Amino acid sequence: MLALQVPAEVLVVVSSPRPASGNGIEAKLKHLEFIQVAIARMSNSSFLFKGWAITIAVGLSAFAATSSHGVLRVAMIGAIVSSLLFWGLDGYYLWIEHRYVALYQKVARMQPSEIDFSMQTDKSNPACEWFKACARPHLVSFYGAILVVEVIGLVFIKGK
Repeated sequence: MLALQVPAEVLVVVSSPRPASGNGIEAKLKHLEFIQVAIARMSNSSFLFKGWAITIAVGLSAFAATSSHGVLRVAMIGAIVSSLLFWGLDGYYLWIEHRYVALYQKVARMQPSEIDFSMQTDKSNPACEWFKACARPHLVSFYGAILVVEVIGLVFIKGK
């Protein structure tokens, strides 16, 4: 039988998942890094929603332009509804992103000994905060421009 001798120092390092007590600043930096990753993910989702909103609006508008009168109106209404849905979804992700930014600021003010790796954000008054996020100037101008073009297209179609 073969016996394997492992030094005790190796076992301690391998079995210790938490940072040593003197590395509180490392724990704080790691927690801030976790929050930054969540913020980046929300920001990336917002970028993707804008791309999909334009793609679907243009696709449905192009389909409407080559279709019969009845299908034309339905496609344009579908484009308007999809743009409104993407606006709401984009606002939702922006609202979540703002909550994580607030959490980041809170953790940045904490002492290293207070770090608990919590990712809990403030969820007070969600509907009002979501509407505020949807009313941000960059969302209003982006989705508003898409909706104006779609409504003009729908009015133009009704006139035919």
